[in-house]
Amino acid sequence: MRGARAAAFAVLALLAGPSAAQDFASAFSGFDTGSAVPIQIEADELEVRDEEKLAIYSGEVRVQQGETILETPALRIFYSGEAPAAGVPGSQVSRLEAGPGVMVRSGDRTASGDRAVLDMETDVITMSGNVVLTEGQNVVRGERLIVNLATKQGRIEGGRVQTLITPSGAGRTPP
Repeated sequence: MRGARAAAFAVLALLAGPSAAQDFASAFSGFDTGSAVPIQIEADELEVRDEEKLAIYSGEVRVQQGETILETPALRIFYSGEAPAAGVPGSQVSRLEAGPGVMVRSGDRTASGDRAVLDMETDVITMSGNVVLTEGQNVVRGERLIVNLATKQGRIEGGRVQTLITPSGAGRTPP
């Protein structure tokens, strides 16, 4: 189960970080798959297809680590070696796929989209389809979010990118 938990944490840490008011790539600077904070995964079902090197959580999947929560109908974990659910130290997660429909919440930050893919070999996460990043009242919308974890650089592309930044004093009555 250790490999599956590390994989789920990777999805959480990556998707929870984008900030609409800041550079969304720098928001991933705290990414650490070696965290000791426990991860809880809940789903209606877990299926392991060892011949395909695939573990599938399905049915109202909810992954929580600390205050960060990921919700999706299905989470697919691709691996090499022994099944991650077996807790075998030699297992290696190569890719994670969440969706259709992904929502991540952490404090006042959310990231949502139709699908999210984390390629562990290239350290790149791609969230695609109706991507919406929020932090407080700030919002960024686009078709695809791509973040390179190694370089901490990210971009939103595809279609027209929309940004709404609310000044910190907005909505307050002047003294």
